[in-house]
Amino acid sequence: MSSPDATGRGASPAYARWALGVLFCVYAVNLLDRQILAILLEPIKRELGVSDKALGFLTGFAFALFYSTAGIPIARWADRGSRVNVISIGLVLWSSATAACGLARSFVQLAAARVAVGVGEAAGTPRPTR
Repeated sequence: MSSPDATGRGASPAYARWALGVLFCVYAVNLLDRQILAILLEPIKRELGVSDKALGFLTGFAFALFYSTAGIPIARWADRGSRVNVISIGLVLWSSATAACGLARSFVQLAAARVAVGVGEAAGTPRPTR
């Protein structure tokens, strides 16, 4: 399997299918990670003793704000650099942040970890800025 050459003629069909499969898996994990928190809201509410309003902030605003705002500079970085590196760094960041969510002992720690998840997941699907 070969990657695109210096002339920009593109990749072989086998490499393109492999890359598409990898990107599909990354995006599937990205979506799963977003939904898992919604499944665990009641246990989180009981353990941390937080209100429904706080959980709404956690699942909506805290994640979405940083996901959407971080996406712009990340997309610019992906345009100018290596998308492989952008996606790889994003995957490591959001995986680490997801683990931090599991280790959180307070609402503030959980909210900070969810913000980091949002930033990491924004790098999971870099889009052209043009």
